[in-house]
Amino acid sequence: MEKVFRSVALIQSFDEEKSQFLLKLNAGRNQLDFVVGERLEKESFREAITREVSWQLDLERNRDFLVSNMAQLSMEYTGVVPGDVSERKIAVAFYLVHLYGKSARSQVKDSKITQWVTAAEICRGRTNLGTEIDPISVHWINRWEILQAWH
Repeated sequence: MEKVFRSVALIQSFDEEKSQFLLKLNAGRNQLDFVVGERLEKESFREAITREVSWQLDLERNRDFLVSNMAQLSMEYTGVVPGDVSERKIAVAFYLVHLYGKSARSQVKDSKITQWVTAAEICRGRTNLGTEIDPISVHWINRWEILQAWH
């Protein structure tokens, strides 16, 4: 049975009394998604997400961001992910990632491939402007009620 081991970065910002999360555009699929990392052999979930945040957002480890020491939620199950038909062993871990320093925040803000999205939009699976959010991440967010959509 095929295995899926993923880490998900929850990069949060508080703006105008509401919380938003940073998502990244996958231009090939025209979808937004969290920064997600596949765990490599002998790599921890935390190491995977640290590597991916650095690479995908072009940020420097230990200078531009901090990954929480422990996962906010770590789940393992056997099932089918949205868009697939075969059952797999799935392990997923959600980590809080904090941006620090003006340069990191500016770099993310000025990026053409990132967007701040509310929890309500994520739970709905689509932004207010109609951009789809990756259904696998939306499935996990809603399945375990990781984010609450405040109306």
